[in-house]
Amino acid sequence: MKLTAGENVVDGVSVTVVRRRAKRIIIRVKQGGVIAVTVPFWRATMAQAAEFLASKWDWVLRTRERVKARPAPVVREPAPEEAAALASLVGGLHSLWCLRLGETGVEWKLRRMKSRWGVCNYAKRRVTYALMLAGKSKDEIEYVVVHELTHLEAHDHGPKFKALMDARLPDWRERRRRLNGQTP
Repeated sequence: MKLTAGENVVDGVSVTVVRRRAKRIIIRVKQGGVIAVTVPFWRATMAQAAEFLASKWDWVLRTRERVKARPAPVVREPAPEEAAALASLVGGLHSLWCLRLGETGVEWKLRRMKSRWGVCNYAKRRVTYALMLAGKSKDEIEYVVVHELTHLEAHDHGPKFKALMDARLPDWRERRRRLNGQTP
């Protein structure tokens, strides 16, 4: 198996290879069964990426079939009045929790996102919340606000982050389960 940056065909299957800053070789099976491989600039060669992909090929094919069999998610844009209500709720919760946590100068915005409820850029002190939060409960939205603001102090999801979340929102795990549609 030989890989190059760009489009490749492996055993009749299209594989997209991208070189970028990354810590490791990453294989993703995206919606529709598209296979994407990320290869780090400095930490791996294309030959190593090809060897890694070959070692995982059975998993890739099984996962690809499972992903292709799933219906495509329906992303519903919130109506303007839903977006306005969400902006009001998020703005109030964001301000309230910034005040509680002693955080100042933290900007926020709403944006369409496909796979995340929110993103915190702690260096720029900016939090972006997903428009797909429209229609979620206040408790679930509050969880997202507290989660993202906690990243200002704990940048990853390690023990410090979890301890801060436990202190700030003791039932955060339950709220997260409900938000993600999981039953306990």
